[in-house]
Amino acid sequence: MRITILFILLFTPFVSSQEFPEMKVYVKNSKMEKGFRILKTTVSDSLLFKEKYKDSDYTLDYVLRYYYATAIDLSCKENELLSMSGKRFLLESKEPSSMVEEVMELIGNMYFGQSEHKEFIKKIQRN
Repeated sequence: MRITILFILLFTPFVSSQEFPEMKVYVKNSKMEKGFRILKTTVSDSLLFKEKYKDSDYTLDYVLRYYYATAIDLSCKENELLSMSGKRFLLESKEPSSMVEEVMELIGNMYFGQSEHKEFIKKIQRN
């Protein structure tokens, strides 16, 4: 009995940590039940997403997490975007900067993502 309890206590944090992305969203989309997307990436170092997006003051992770309602899940088997409806989009990009660009393009072509994309583009053009 004690061994079973010890086993459960040891592996519960590991299992629960795999269920939620390390880099959570800042803003959820209230129009959908889930309210956010997930970028699953093979990248394991979160600091690689702290690079600036183009010539802006925003980091790559901030752009996705704030403007595109997208959490980032590190150290995954492949690079893919999970939409709010659960649809999977495999990504061709391997580097964080090009991956973010590809995700932004995909989201911009989605029904709920069009307005997010337009809002971000306007924001960047003003700055």
